[in-house]
Amino acid sequence: MDLSVENAQLFDIGNINNTWVSPIMVSIRWQLDDVGNTGWLRGNTEWVFTGYFTPVLEGVENRFSGALFGPRYNFVQPGSKLVPYLDTRVGFGFTDSQNVRGAQGQDFYFTFTVGVGARYLISDQWDIALGVIYQHISNAGLSEPGQPNNGLDTIGPHMALQFQF
Repeated sequence: MDLSVENAQLFDIGNINNTWVSPIMVSIRWQLDDVGNTGWLRGNTEWVFTGYFTPVLEGVENRFSGALFGPRYNFVQPGSKLVPYLDTRVGFGFTDSQNVRGAQGQDFYFTFTVGVGARYLISDQWDIALGVIYQHISNAGLSEPGQPNNGLDTIGPHMALQFQF
């Protein structure tokens, strides 16, 4: 099990508002299995629970906040301090977008992320991670027809400091 503090700088792709957000996340990762498989697929799976607060540095909303959860697969090679990973998380959140032109259309939304990166093992208990995250935010049309569903797609660099119990 480990605890991490994470930050990302995410920039919109294809949105009319030129949004820039900086999520601050706290995640707990629970190791689901031992290292298995062979070759480059050798690794293990973790289940990730994340709480986040995201200030909007540029865009129409002021903040996003919520929770995410999902699996991460670590590609663990014998004797290597570098551990590449893939993860995906789904969740929900809240924002301040009601009656704001070009915003999400309502304050409740759904979200998912896809991430890729690598952890560097500093010691038996500490590691740092660098990667890239893609995030999609949308109210899934729940605000329509009264307000448009202006989904948000962002991508950018991600970093984390992790402590293993």
